[in-house]
Amino acid sequence: MLRRLTIQRLAFLRAADLSWGPGLNILTGETGAGKSLLIESLGVLLGFKADLPPISEKALIEAEFSPVPAALQPHLEEPTDTLWLRCELLPSGRRRLFLNDSPTSASTLRSLAYYLVEIHSQHETQQLFQAPFQRELLDTYADLTAEVEAYRATYERWRALTDKVATLRSQEAQAAARLAWLTPQLEELEALRLSPEEYAALEKTIRRLEHQEQALALLSHWHHQLAEAPHAPLTVLREAEKSLGRLPLPELPSILSQLEQARLLLGEAASQIEALLNDFTLDPAEAQQARERYDACNSLLLKYRVPTLEALLDLREKLRSEYQALLTQQSQLEPAEKELQALTASLLEQGYRLELARLAAAQALADEVEKHLAQLGLSHARFHIAVERLKNPQSPYTWEGEGVELTPYGFSSVTFLLRTHPQLPLAPLSEVASGGELSRIMLALKAALAEKVQLPTLILDEIDTGLSGEGARRMGEFLRGLGQRLQIILITHLPAIAAQPGWHFRIWKEATPDGAWETRVQRLEPEERVQEVARLLSGQPPSQGALAAARELLASAERY
Repeated sequence: MLRRLTIQRLAFLRAADLSWGPGLNILTGETGAGKSLLIESLGVLLGFKADLPPISEKALIEAEFSPVPAALQPHLEEPTDTLWLRCELLPSGRRRLFLNDSPTSASTLRSLAYYLVEIHSQHETQQLFQAPFQRELLDTYADLTAEVEAYRATYERWRALTDKVATLRSQEAQAAARLAWLTPQLEELEALRLSPEEYAALEKTIRRLEHQEQALALLSHWHHQLAEAPHAPLTVLREAEKSLGRLPLPELPSILSQLEQARLLLGEAASQIEALLNDFTLDPAEAQQARERYDACNSLLLKYRVPTLEALLDLREKLRSEYQALLTQQSQLEPAEKELQALTASLLEQGYRLELARLAAAQALADEVEKHLAQLGLSHARFHIAVERLKNPQSPYTWEGEGVELTPYGFSSVTFLLRTHPQLPLAPLSEVASGGELSRIMLALKAALAEKVQLPTLILDEIDTGLSGEGARRMGEFLRGLGQRLQIILITHLPAIAAQPGWHFRIWKEATPDGAWETRVQRLEPEERVQEVARLLSGQPPSQGALAAARELLASAERY
């Protein structure tokens, strides 16, 4: 409950220090006196934005709430009996917010505001046209808050898992195609089974083989040229010795000796070359195998466009990791689908339980609202709450053989229907309800909820617009009764409502010595209430007849 509201230096609200009563608190005053600014300042204090007038110095808004609603305690850092809220507004437009003297954020205060204050104006009754608001009211009446939150938690997990399964399914074809490409590549790379050390040894072997083959070719060539060719030097030298030996010349023995020595030397050289040839152990099969393995490795280097065997092996590991990841990804789909199937069944079951609970509560709430509407002067009105299943023949999710549309709040819709005349059919509120009727429907709903749950302080900003005469009197009596169950702060211009028992505040503007204007707020004493109700009846200054009528109005309100 709002115990106290203090405002300092907020435009023309220079100093207001107001204590509020536990039931009906009535606020009256001339148009433009600052009633709306008073309410907007409370909204700013609760973390909401408002169009406040500019200020030239720091302004302060403070409020005391006590006792603290039990539902709010779990949202606080520690249990407390009193909440102190403070907002410091700076000329720059910045604001600093405090909760029990500790700095806090606007979002934190907005989350707490739900349990502290509910502000309604003639404009805000338009919420009644909105399906989400209608559903929330019914769920609150049916005490389904915990069940709805449990359903929403399941729904969020279901949505996330649905997205995951959809992603896995869309990736499955891509993964299969990628695996089909990866498999032969990996088989090719795995079959090589070559290490950097072995590749280096192969390179060394290939170089050695190339040297050996070159040497063998040269040795064979020159052995042939020296000893085996038709005009080989050894053959020529033998023929020369034989031919010249027949000549009877004294100089020949010396020449023949030299030819013999040359032949012997060449023969020795040829023999040594032959010995070298015999010493070579080149295995053609081994050479072929080495070349094939070396060429195969170089072919892969060229195919995969990598410069070294190390890079090729790194590529093999990368492809191997990708292959395993794709296999793992494929293995995730089946268990994810099974989990989604189970979660869908659970979600449908929870949605059905919400539907049953809403159906059970809808009639009871409608009956309560009709009772209160009669008290508010709408005795012929019929109020009905339609809870209907959201059917979708194309939906893959079925309940009781029907395709249903799953939403964050179940698979049923809630629609408020109204009939204002016996000859008219029930129709959605937006099609049949006037502004005054909406105000009374809102109050009837609040009254029904107040009998089931603890409501926060209810601030009604001229919610009685459009009413007069008997309608105003009935609403006044109704608000007085509602004020016995919760705290109400009511801004009104209607005498019949202003005369109801409760704390009465008057707000007005008066000139200051410097020629400016300043807003004043004062709780009225009994005689001052007479003056104010009379002003509402006839204007300022009130006539004697208005004063008498005001006394009668106040006395009549006290008697009921």
